[in-house]
Amino acid sequence: MIGFIHSILGFRRLKPAQKIAVSFLLVIITGTVLLTLPISNRDFQFLDPIDALFTSTSATCVTGLVSVVTYDQYNAFGQAVILVMIQVGGLGLMTLMAFLILFVKSRLSMNEKMAMKEMLNQDKVLDMRRFLMDIIRYTGLFESIGAVLLSFVMIPQFGILKGIWKSVFLSVSAFCNAGFDIIGSDSLAPYVHDPLVCFTIMALIVLGGLGFAVWFDLRDKLTLLWKRDITWKKFRKSLTLHTRLVLGMTCILIFGTAMLILLMEFQNPETIGNFTFPEKIMTSLFESVTLRTAGFATISYGSLMQGTKFLMMLIMFIGGSPGGTAGGIKTTTIAVLILFLAATFKGRETVVCRRTISKETILHALMIFSINIIVLLTGIFLLCMLQNDSFLDMAFEAVSAMATVGLTTGLTPHLNVFGKLIIISLMFIGRIGIVTLVMSVMRSNKKEGSKKSLAYPSGNVIVG
Repeated sequence: MIGFIHSILGFRRLKPAQKIAVSFLLVIITGTVLLTLPISNRDFQFLDPIDALFTSTSATCVTGLVSVVTYDQYNAFGQAVILVMIQVGGLGLMTLMAFLILFVKSRLSMNEKMAMKEMLNQDKVLDMRRFLMDIIRYTGLFESIGAVLLSFVMIPQFGILKGIWKSVFLSVSAFCNAGFDIIGSDSLAPYVHDPLVCFTIMALIVLGGLGFAVWFDLRDKLTLLWKRDITWKKFRKSLTLHTRLVLGMTCILIFGTAMLILLMEFQNPETIGNFTFPEKIMTSLFESVTLRTAGFATISYGSLMQGTKFLMMLIMFIGGSPGGTAGGIKTTTIAVLILFLAATFKGRETVVCRRTISKETILHALMIFSINIIVLLTGIFLLCMLQNDSFLDMAFEAVSAMATVGLTTGLTPHLNVFGKLIIISLMFIGRIGIVTLVMSVMRSNKKEGSKKSLAYPSGNVIVG
């Protein structure tokens, strides 16, 4: 058993980036086969393999876009398969396999540790065993609390067994930023006026999207604050630069976007125009949070103002934070780029919180942003060629897929086969990360004994 688990995680001849891509493909293929079978479907008929592949990719890549309504198409077994894929996709197959290896033999090889750091998007993990154990422990804690809170609404409405099942499914889906639900075709629209459901889902989305490193940094520093080993002033300064950037950007994006949605949709009778003012605030906040790549919706996105759709596309493209369950180019990437541009205009080095951002970090952020834009524009172009729909709706769908958000203006069920394959590709690329994908298909140019690359004279190029 140990050897089997080790062989799955090891992929000894593969680079860490390749292992990540292969692990997600393995889960997607397995899920596709299971969802295609009659045992997973309410009508006990074989499902179209393309729709099964679409659902499996969306669940594993924690996106939430569906070509068929989850509750209407899949029975309890099919829903359970989707839930497992969401949990595996949210944490990563390699994370769970590494946890099993640690449980069985209490150690990871150096190669496995390198793969895990790549998977978790962490530069330094001093104690990998503790880090992985904490991820599993806190994930279980947050999802359990979420399920308990949601059960106060679901059990009275659906009964004990169905209520518990729906609560667990929604809690896991929200924490993993997946956007899947088993309520119906209207997502969470029936609960648009329910504060308990809305705020519980919002809390789970934010916790999942912050990233594991941020959790543990906050936990460690809050423990010191609670023991009075540090003051409140020192607490803020003791947080890592990464944590401060993540928290700062998350607050700006959530509350800033909520305010803009409130202003733009305030008079729209098809969204929040007929709500009370407190309900308008709660709904605007919910939609802002769900843009963190969660994919739940309490209003009809097809009825949004055009400007609101465009704003949402920008926020979805940014996504959540590194090392969590969210997608997008990440909050820290956009923060570094903004800081770099501001410093460039002033003719200074990029500095934040009395820390200088290295040129390597800036170049890495620029590469992530640039490649994501190129892939996204390619996806939109292909959709425009193969689908005869509104350009804004197709662009919205592409951004939602690549940022693994899962929100739609209603286009998903109307995609043709080629459109579905494009969205599937964007979801996969968005989940494993564009840099990971590029690294997984590149061959290392560094060979032992190879000659040093030639140095050429510099040339001048006029730009701008």
